[in-house]
Amino acid sequence: MASTHLVQRIEDDDFALDTIQGKRVLVTCPSILGEKGSDWEGAAIFGRDYLVELLALGLAYRVLNFADVKIAMLKAGEHVATQRA
Repeated sequence: MASTHLVQRIEDDDFALDTIQGKRVLVTCPSILGEKGSDWEGAAIFGRDYLVELLALGLAYRVLNFADVKIAMLKAGEHVATQRA
């Protein structure tokens, strides 16, 4: 059984900015966990909308920079290439 409620947006009170071990981080609440009794019970579940919101917040608050997006795109290409091999 999958979660019936996926978070679409990260509201202002759903995250905090902090510095951990000298690195700027976004801290979010565990609001998208697999439901009890499901195959994904207790696991964090990230849908497309949530990931886009997280990326946008990371860029807006300088946890990430735009070069990091390019690196992520290159890594995605590597993953796709290995899946095809």
